[in-house]
Amino acid sequence: MATKVSTAVRERWEHRFPGLTGRWTHWKVTGDGAILAVVEGSRLTDALDLIEKHYGQFSSIKASRATVNENSELTDEEDHFSEISNFIKDEKIMSQETMRTIQETDY
Repeated sequence: MATKVSTAVRERWEHRFPGLTGRWTHWKVTGDGAILAVVEGSRLTDALDLIEKHYGQFSSIKASRATVNENSELTDEEDHFSEISNFIKDEKIMSQETMRTIQETDY
């Protein structure tokens, strides 16, 4: 997969996922409110890859804690979403990183 975002931005995303404790075993990932996927909590790398795959297609990508029962029915925290990626903010961070790199190499 071609990298769309810097390592620093991706690392920030990683720390924005809500913790999974108790009955919460999955994340429901949405882009501007549309469900992108339900990802098992042990598959954080897959969740990050999903966000990177959809980066730029949505202004905001969020995750909520969820659980899936034996009938594959989803229950999630409908009123609590964590913003993982905000396109404008992430682009600004990457732009600042690029400027910093240019300044460091410009003697």
